[in-house]
Amino acid sequence: MKHPIRALVISAACAVAVSAPALAQTTTVKAGWASIDPNSTASSISGAFTPVDALSLSVKKQSTLFFSVSREIDSDWDVELALGLPPTHDVAVVVKNPLLVTPGVNAVNGQVAATVRQVAPTLFANYWLTGKDSAIRPFVGIGVNYTSFDNATSTAVNNMVNGGPTSIKQSDSIGLAFQLGASVKLDGPWSLNAAWSTAQVKTKMTSNTLGIERTADISFQPSVLILSVGYSF
Repeated sequence: MKHPIRALVISAACAVAVSAPALAQTTTVKAGWASIDPNSTASSISGAFTPVDALSLSVKKQSTLFFSVSREIDSDWDVELALGLPPTHDVAVVVKNPLLVTPGVNAVNGQVAATVRQVAPTLFANYWLTGKDSAIRPFVGIGVNYTSFDNATSTAVNNMVNGGPTSIKQSDSIGLAFQLGASVKLDGPWSLNAAWSTAQVKTKMTSNTLGIERTADISFQPSVLILSVGYSF
């Protein structure tokens, strides 16, 4: 576990611990499914032996298991640490100008050039718009997202485009996050929950092929749809 992830988890635990003595708060654990559309925008790939404005990248959608834990601060606010099973995204090569690359590179336009795992814990402060006795409780939340990219693997397509075996790394990102959703009461401590969230995520991708480095800046405006079942105690 990298240090920023550990710091975020510790911060969430401290927030829960500080709020605990105030009143009889509720802790809620959620588990479910998340669909992640990265909505990525990448600059042109730049570097030695790379035509200007010829190639770029696109990060594909993925879904994964979702889970979170939240703790009431008072009847209107809670603190939530949203996690999930880190998904692995396909990254496709995008040919921006076919005239600047070889027929072989043109032929792989849209094919998977790399896979990368996304680890993205997010800490939210949620405001509930109706009281605890309401059957349906909408909420809005604002927080901070930390995204780390690891386990990046270059495919045979990417090795061909770059001219040899290629390694890939991406920088981490910290940015604001926002979510809105609603919780529907079920029997006893159970609830059904739906939410949409987004965050500010930016990273620099650096590839290395036999000592030749190439880079691209990637921005994300992710759209994350979540359906989950909650248990409160």
